[in-house]
Amino acid sequence: MSQSAKLYFEDVELGDEIGPAILSVADDQVVDFCSLWGNPAPNRFTDQAEAEKVGLDAPIVPGIMTMALISRVLTDWAGVGTVADLDLVFRGTVPHNQPLHVGIQISDTDQDGDGNHIQCDITMTGPVPDRPYVIGTARLDLPSRD
Repeated sequence: MSQSAKLYFEDVELGDEIGPAILSVADDQVVDFCSLWGNPAPNRFTDQAEAEKVGLDAPIVPGIMTMALISRVLTDWAGVGTVADLDLVFRGTVPHNQPLHVGIQISDTDQDGDGNHIQCDITMTGPVPDRPYVIGTARLDLPSRD
C-alpha cells in the first residue's frame, strides 16, 4: 500500500476512500511489540491463561499497537509527518491472526492560515464488517502543489 509519489491537498476529494487495507497481526509480532514496549510476555496480550485471568477469550492486540497499525496505513498513503491528530475509540478487542480491514474515508477538507487539512473517518473491522473493533477520526496536514 506504500505510495511512490507525493500526495498533495489538491489530489484529495471529499468522499475519497483509502483502502480497505487488510492487515493481520501474528502472535510473534505481539510478543515482539510487548517486549519493546516494556511489557514482556506472559501478559494478556501474549498468553491465553493471562488473557483468561482478566476475562478475555484470547490474547488481544494492544491498543497502542493497533493505533500504530492504523497510523501506518495513513502514512503509507499520505506520507510521513502528515498525521496531525488520531482519535480512536475501541468498540471491541482486536484479535491476533485474523484479517483486520482498515477502511478510511475523507470526510472533510479545509484550507486556512495554518495549512491544508483533511479529516478522515476510520473503521477497523474483522470478518463481520458491521461490527467494528475500532472507529475514529484522523486529521492529516498535506502540502499544496504551489
